[in-house]
Amino acid sequence: MVQIKNNYGSITISNDAIAAVTSRAVSECYGIVGLGRKGANGLVEIFKTENSGKGVKVSSSQEGLVLEVYIVVLYGVNIKTVSLNAIERVKYAVEKFTGLKVSNVTINVQGIKVDN
Repeated sequence: MVQIKNNYGSITISNDAIAAVTSRAVSECYGIVGLGRKGANGLVEIFKTENSGKGVKVSSSQEGLVLEVYIVVLYGVNIKTVSLNAIERVKYAVEKFTGLKVSNVTINVQGIKVDN
């Protein structure tokens, strides 16, 4: 949870709201089929945008927000290019919608989906 104070009062932005903006930005990236998270059994769960915020960890530091995003990519795409595109989109979207500085975005590729 991030709290911003000024002369007129304070604004509180929950980590869930930041995670929702992040997941929306990631879902718009080419080559990403969903957000992923390893379950207790070691299998990767894939979340679509309806489950916004799952597969995203939000924390803050002195420099700004720190975001960890767990994704599943489509087979055949260049993972490095897709990840760099996702980092740029997430940073831009979160800074634009929240007004907060993003100091670090980490993309973790949890799996590759093969279409049949």
